[in-house]
Amino acid sequence: MGLVQLVHRERSTMGRALRALDERLLAGGRRTALENAWSAVREDQERAAAHREAERALRAVDGGNPPPARPTTRV
Repeated sequence: MGLVQLVHRERSTMGRALRALDERLLAGGRRTALENAWSAVREDQERAAAHREAERALRAVDGGNPPPARPTTRV
């Protein structure tokens, strides 16, 4: 067995051990974090959809003119 194969085997063994330990110790916290992250993504998507719909409604009322640019503030 060559050095490359030996190193690869050690890495995969260590990786499996770390993943198993991670799954045991952090399973509940990770699940909660993933659920929270997914909820945040869905809320952002809903806000973006509402924003697009509001822009469409404003364009329809304003005859197709784009809304005025918002001023930017730099810190």
